[in-house]
Amino acid sequence: MPLLSRLLQRCRLLGWLCALASGDLAVGANAPLGGSGELGGFSFQTWQTEHGLPQNHCTAVVQTRDGYLWLGTYNGLVRFDGARFTVMNTANTPGLHSSRITCLAEDQQGVLWIGHDGGELSRMADGRFEPVSLGTNWSGGNIIALSGTPDGDVWLLHQGGGVVRLRDLRVFPPDPAIKSPTSVSLSRGADGQLYLLHGGKAFTITSEGLRLDPDLNARGEFLTQACPGRSGSGLWVAANGRLGQRKQGGAGLDWRDAPWGGDYVTAMRESRSRVLWVGTQARGVFALTPEGRWLRFSRTNGLNHDWVRCLGEDSEGSIWIGTGGGLCVARSSFVSMVKPPEQLQGRTVLSIHATPAGALWLGTEGAGVLRWEEGRWRSFGTRDGLENLFVWSVVTGPPGTVWAATWGNGLFQLQGERFVPAPGLAAEQVAMTALCPAADGSLWIGTQKGLLRLREGKVDRWAEDWVRPDVRAVAQTRDGSTWFGMSGGGLGRWNAGELRRWTQSDGLSSDYVWAISPDPEDDQTLWIGTFGAGLCRMKAGRFATLGEAQGLPNSVITHVVDDGLGYMWFGSHAGILRARKEELIRCADGLVKTVSFYSYGKADGMTSTECSGGLQPAGCRTPDGRLWFPTTQGAASVDPRAVQRNTFAPPVLVEQMLVDGSAFPISGPKTGNPASPNATILRVPPGNHRFEFRFTAPAFSAPDRVRYRYRLDSLESDWVESGSRPMASYGFLAPGDYTFRVLATLGDGVWSDQPAIVRFTQLPRFWERWWFRVSLGAGLLGGVGLIVYAATRRRYRRELERLERQRAVERERARIAKDIHDDLGASLTRITLLSQTARGDLDRPENALIDIDRIHATACELTKAMDEIVWAVNPLHDSLDSLVSYLGTFAQQFLRDAGIRCRLDVPLQLPGLPLTAEIRHNLFLAFKEVLNNVAKHAHATEVRVSLRVDERTFDLEVVDNGRGFEIPQTLRSEGAPGSETSHHGIRNVRQRLSEMGGGYELSSEPGCGTRVRLLVPFPNSVRA
Repeated sequence: MPLLSRLLQRCRLLGWLCALASGDLAVGANAPLGGSGELGGFSFQTWQTEHGLPQNHCTAVVQTRDGYLWLGTYNGLVRFDGARFTVMNTANTPGLHSSRITCLAEDQQGVLWIGHDGGELSRMADGRFEPVSLGTNWSGGNIIALSGTPDGDVWLLHQGGGVVRLRDLRVFPPDPAIKSPTSVSLSRGADGQLYLLHGGKAFTITSEGLRLDPDLNARGEFLTQACPGRSGSGLWVAANGRLGQRKQGGAGLDWRDAPWGGDYVTAMRESRSRVLWVGTQARGVFALTPEGRWLRFSRTNGLNHDWVRCLGEDSEGSIWIGTGGGLCVARSSFVSMVKPPEQLQGRTVLSIHATPAGALWLGTEGAGVLRWEEGRWRSFGTRDGLENLFVWSVVTGPPGTVWAATWGNGLFQLQGERFVPAPGLAAEQVAMTALCPAADGSLWIGTQKGLLRLREGKVDRWAEDWVRPDVRAVAQTRDGSTWFGMSGGGLGRWNAGELRRWTQSDGLSSDYVWAISPDPEDDQTLWIGTFGAGLCRMKAGRFATLGEAQGLPNSVITHVVDDGLGYMWFGSHAGILRARKEELIRCADGLVKTVSFYSYGKADGMTSTECSGGLQPAGCRTPDGRLWFPTTQGAASVDPRAVQRNTFAPPVLVEQMLVDGSAFPISGPKTGNPASPNATILRVPPGNHRFEFRFTAPAFSAPDRVRYRYRLDSLESDWVESGSRPMASYGFLAPGDYTFRVLATLGDGVWSDQPAIVRFTQLPRFWERWWFRVSLGAGLLGGVGLIVYAATRRRYRRELERLERQRAVERERARIAKDIHDDLGASLTRITLLSQTARGDLDRPENALIDIDRIHATACELTKAMDEIVWAVNPLHDSLDSLVSYLGTFAQQFLRDAGIRCRLDVPLQLPGLPLTAEIRHNLFLAFKEVLNNVAKHAHATEVRVSLRVDERTFDLEVVDNGRGFEIPQTLRSEGAPGSETSHHGIRNVRQRLSEMGGGYELSSEPGCGTRVRLLVPFPNSVRA
């Protein structure tokens, strides 16, 4: 290389390094994508500040093992999951040294290392950031690169060319022969060997220091970048306009010319598909295919900026390109787009059909008819005979026959290179929306006013009088039936002159039918695409719906086609959809609940995801097997034979667990085996909480395809289909251990190998703990036992009381019987005897009169005894008031007959306390015995009867003013036996009161009268 050229190159590199260090290199204006440039099977997508980036200078890109894509900018670190950017800077992330980031690298332990343009270093592990000290030997300067090695070391390169091993902070100084700042880069070979490119020379990095590599420097090229190769290519090296390759295990380099000329190479990477990507400073990115073909991508055909700062590859094989204008990704394109010529861009393609020779005919919205054949366009407009450029349907028939249906100006037929009005339809001005050539040469035409058939210049009409006969789809089956779908009128069939109609009332999912496809393998089956109600299958007259609940990504189906390879394809407003036909049939038969649909959109090369619909033909299949779909930005094509089943399942992570709306601290995203002893178990405080889990699945090829399912163990046994919604919520979980699991898929039925998990324990309140429940249970059991015991005891007590009452009744009956026998029986016997005596003394009147007097006296005594017995057994007198009243009346009458004055001292108001008949009877007999003793022995002139009542007893006292007597010792002791018959009545009184639980007191002195106290307790039931 001439000396002047070398000096100019070094000056330019110096300027580039200065701009890189400052981050202030000017960004050229972004040119919009245009034309149909050659993209070589790749599609591009870009992100800038309006999409969430903090700055458009993307300096570094790396994907970590958890699936996230990390981006470096001069305004913060960015985490990207394919759908959302999360920005971390010094304002919101403690531990991050600086927001100006120049390089990123992940080591073998999963630690993310972050280099800053001020010479600082940070690291992130388990979601936590911390600054890293580089020791006293660190001279500072912009950190250009970081790289990890298989042995676990991490190496750092600064702009002066010095290298630092972070394990022991050992500094390897640059070659002293290289003066002034110049190009510097750090690369790792396929074998793990580190290479330093400094000053155009290559050095290997060893534990002893830097060593000049003789093989790489043999040609004297000014080396700028290197990267490891794949599949036998050990190392790629870039120089000025040259590219060198060293084979695995080989020596020296094989050089070839490169298309970037003298531009500086800023980044290199060989993808797993063996495409070498080379980023440059001013000419965009170049791609070398395995076939040796070079592709260039710049602002004109994919990139957002021509200055490439960094390159990276994700786990799906996409190439990420950081530029001076933002972030860009290049993906392999499964969908090919054929765009109209430049002057016709912006016009929607409404209908598309192919000739047997492979030529495509397109009907457009305002651009007439287009023909694309052998890579060339031919347009047909008003100058070519079309009276209306809004061509809603275009179809080809026999060789050379092309029909074009317009909006309101009738049907046109191609003759030569010019369209003319179709014969027989010149007067038809109705909008024609569907065309279907028949096997007999006739043409079926769908219009807004019904179905037409054009045959040999003659027009037949059907369904004109139906409600909403707006025909949008027509198809013929092998049995000769013509099926037609209407926008609002349902499904119709014409067969041998007979018409029949099906609507929602017959099971059709929607009356808006936009596509009809007879099943080529089953004459009894139709596949029906609807507007707003998904896919419907009609089999043997019965309908089955497959909508969003069955996994369909979009409910507007514009076209249905069977590829003959076991799959069915659908045009929709959410891109092109694909599903296994066997799954569709099983779901329609009710054997499975959902179908795995795979969708193709912008990530696969489509410039618009909305397929045109409501017109026919809304798609076609060419003789080479390719499927074509009209879209709002051109015609999309897919080769079903080249499509492989997607087996990539994105990693899924739980980013947040919210408890009552507040983030619950978790140490980084969780994934893995919940049975692992290292799995974190979160402890949620007691209470009624609402739980919300937010998760993500980093999927960069098509984030809109991600679908989730989740399950909360201990609460749910089946997976809950979440669709594209990355969250799940639960309310008021019972105390216990829970494991939340979530899976993700990109379609084709391939779910994540390992669910993301979060294990947590909902702690119980104290009354929800086991010991409290055991205690409460024991208490309840004890309480129940006590209740049962009390109830049983009460029942036994009632039974005893019943038996006692029965026994008392029996005693009372026995007493009454005894009284009747003793008193009434004896008196009646006496009356009988006296009557017999009086009968014998009739001849002696004086004796008979004595007997009659005795009979009368006995009858009076008998009457009194009967009165006493009746009073004793009458329940109306079972009260203290009645007893006292009876005793007072009896005492006055008895003492009056005995000639003794009676004084009563009784309270005016007595409590209505109940007394048993037994107590009344015994007390009356005792009282009677006391009065009888007074009448017989006291020689008293006055007797005072008094009553006192307290809470437990009542006291009946009888006091006379008689002569009194000396009380014998046998009567002073209540239990002392006595033989004196004269005291037998007193003992009877004492015994009666003792049986009632009462007491008897006797006091007397000669000449001082006698006082007797009868103490009677109230029954227990009364006192209670």
